[in-house]
Amino acid sequence: MPKISESRPRLPKQPTKFMHRLRYYMRQKGLAATTEKNYCSWIKRFIKYHNLVSPENMNPLHVEQFLHHLVLVEGVTINTQKSALNALAFLFNQFLAKPLGKMNITLAKRGPKPPVILSPNETDSIIKALKPPIKLVAKLLFGSGLRINEALSIRLKDIDIDSDRLLVLNGKGGKSRLAILPISLRKELEFQIETVRQLHETDLGNGHGWSFSNSNDINKSNARLRSLPWQYLFPSNTLSYDAQSKRLVRYHVNDSTVQRHVRYASCHCGITKHVTPHTFRHTFATRLLESGVSIRVVQELLGHANVSTTEQYTHVLHKHGLTSPIDFLNK
Repeated sequence: MPKISESRPRLPKQPTKFMHRLRYYMRQKGLAATTEKNYCSWIKRFIKYHNLVSPENMNPLHVEQFLHHLVLVEGVTINTQKSALNALAFLFNQFLAKPLGKMNITLAKRGPKPPVILSPNETDSIIKALKPPIKLVAKLLFGSGLRINEALSIRLKDIDIDSDRLLVLNGKGGKSRLAILPISLRKELEFQIETVRQLHETDLGNGHGWSFSNSNDINKSNARLRSLPWQYLFPSNTLSYDAQSKRLVRYHVNDSTVQRHVRYASCHCGITKHVTPHTFRHTFATRLLESGVSIRVVQELLGHANVSTTEQYTHVLHKHGLTSPIDFLNK
C-alpha cells in the first residue's frame, strides 16, 4: 500500500465549527490550497488577537485594530499588511457577508526588503549541492524565473521541449504566461518525465492515477485528470486524500520540502545570505538585466503586473555599479 498524506485538512461531512465551515466555503469557491492555508493562518491570528472571539461577533473596527497592531507593534511591511487585509476582506465581505466598507487604516511605511541576489559561484554551488528532483526544481527557478509554486504546479502538458517553451498557468493573480525553457535542461527534463510516466503506470496498476485538481477541474472533466499529460512534473512521494473529490490523488512536492533543501544546501556551501527558493528568481531577473535585456521583457517573463515591481532589480544593479571611495586608496 502506498503512503497516504493529506493535501488539505479533512473536513467533517457536516462542518459545524467556524474554521471548518470557513474552509468548506473556500473549497466551494475553488480557492487554491496555498490561498486557503494563507487565509486561514491570518484569520486564526486575527481571532487569537481578539481573545478567541468569533468573527461572527466582530465588526470592521476589530479589523482596523488588528491591522494597526501589525503596523505599530509588529512593524510589518506593506506587503504583509496587504496579505492580512486580503484574508480578512475575504472573511467579512464574502464568508460573513458583512462588508468592511471604507476603513481608517494606518498604512505600513516599511517597504519590502531589497532582493537577495546570488553570485554565479554561489548559484552554482547551491544547485550542485542539491539532489534530484529538487536540483531540477532549483534549475527551473533560476533558468526560467519561476515562483516556487509555479514550478511545482507544472504538469507534463505544460512543457514543450522541442520549442523550448513552458506554459505557466494560473500564476500570481491568476495570470498565465510563457516562460523560457532552458535548452541545457532538456535531458534532465526528459529523464524526469520518464520517471513520472513510470510512477503513473504504477499508480494506474494500483487503481489510482488521479492527479490533484481544484473544484473547477472536477466539474469540467474527471477522465483527463487520470491521463499522463495532467500529471505533475514533480509528483509527491505519497498519495493524498482529496476531500473535494473524495479519492486518493497524486499531488506535487510540497513547497516546504524545496525550501528546506535549499536552506540546507546554502548552509552546507557556507553562504551567509538568507537564501530561499525565491532567491533564484531574483537572481534570474538581475542577470537578464545585467546582460542588457529590456526591463519590459523581464517584466513579461516574470509575470509582473506592474513594471515598478520589476524595477526593484534595477535599483540593485545601480548599487552594484557604485564604487566605494576606499577602493581608490593605495592604488
